[in-house]
Amino acid sequence: AKAKAGPCLVDLLDTFAMPERPVSKAFRLAVTDFFKGGAFGSSSSVSVSGRIAQGHVQVGEHVVVVPGGASGVVRAIDVDGASEEWAVAGDSVVVMIQDVDMQQFAGGSVVCAGPPAAAIAAVRRFEAQLVVFDSQVPITNGFPALMHVQSLGVPVVVHRIIETLDQRSGEVVRRRPRHIRKGATARVEIHAETPVCLELFSESKELGRVLLRKNGETIAAGIVTKLFSK
Repeated sequence: AKAKAGPCLVDLLDTFAMPERPVSKAFRLAVTDFFKGGAFGSSSSVSVSGRIAQGHVQVGEHVVVVPGGASGVVRAIDVDGASEEWAVAGDSVVVMIQDVDMQQFAGGSVVCAGPPAAAIAAVRRFEAQLVVFDSQVPITNGFPALMHVQSLGVPVVVHRIIETLDQRSGEVVRRRPRHIRKGATARVEIHAETPVCLELFSESKELGRVLLRKNGETIAAGIVTKLFSK
């Protein structure tokens, strides 16, 4: 058969616009692992690895660990195995932080730059817009599940189903429904067992997404639409 005329795949890929990195936003590094010292650190420092969700960081900058609020100073940055003076959103890094105890870190920690007031929120209550995939039992008020955010898994409860929504228009279909059926979209209030670092999806796509799992299966995914301070 004759080949169709047109640009080859490589040439076509060159025409695609690169996604814009949110480098101008406040620095957020979602921690996936942490350890004492390290190749780019010292025995008195803690090295944390992860992917920078947004913003930028440089050696000598003061940072804050959330939850907890402990502060320290960036002493070294490793980007793809090379020592660098700075790193930006999208980079996978190992950052060596001095003056912070290792016990301040845990799965789900987020390293932020600047004063504590500029740090990410660590909340136990929030609202999310969920899309339900497939659940063996209906999702009702009080439904327990395991929520995944970045590398963190935390027990949660769907405390309240606020309303179901039309997937296309976003208009309210029913307020205070008894349950959420398979394939439906709903706005719910979720309570977590421990504080979780979250952003509104409108502010951070990476830190504003959640997954709900039950009995080893993913039953719903959604975006964070509202955070509660208490």
